[in-house]
Amino acid sequence: MIARMRILSATVCLAALASSAAFAQCAPAPDSAYFFRNLSEQRAQARIDGDRNVYEAQLSDTFASRDADGRTVSRAAFIEAELQADDGAPRVHAFSISNYTLVEHRKGHTVATYLLRESATDGSQEPVRETQFTEVYEVVGRKWRLTAVEAKPAAPNPQLTRAED
Repeated sequence: MIARMRILSATVCLAALASSAAFAQCAPAPDSAYFFRNLSEQRAQARIDGDRNVYEAQLSDTFASRDADGRTVSRAAFIEAELQADDGAPRVHAFSISNYTLVEHRKGHTVATYLLRESATDGSQEPVRETQFTEVYEVVGRKWRLTAVEAKPAAPNPQLTRAED
């Protein structure tokens, strides 16, 4: 009788434990492409919102970047440029990320590339701005940090620019 109660009790405990473990697996693992894409999306949204804290939290102290012209940009200058609206240009209000790829991924080091599309939703006829990013992430202080970014204008997409016949 006691043995049956122990088995029943153990079964109930295992069932409850298994169901709670299933819910705990919803967040992307820190070694998945989804994890790094989420970091990129957080920065794209922070740019729209003007949220400096996201950049401060994600960028390493040794962060360096290259702009579209190939010039080296410091961490502070990068954050300022990301949060500052271009003079006379419509403010970016929407973004999408596509073609997200982990080019290199090993313990403590990841290189990712993706295409970022930004557009204004203020009714202007401004074209969508497309930028190809290459990002380098490294573990710093037991957290993934962005250590380098290179941004280049995206190559024209013939499907988007081809005139109708």
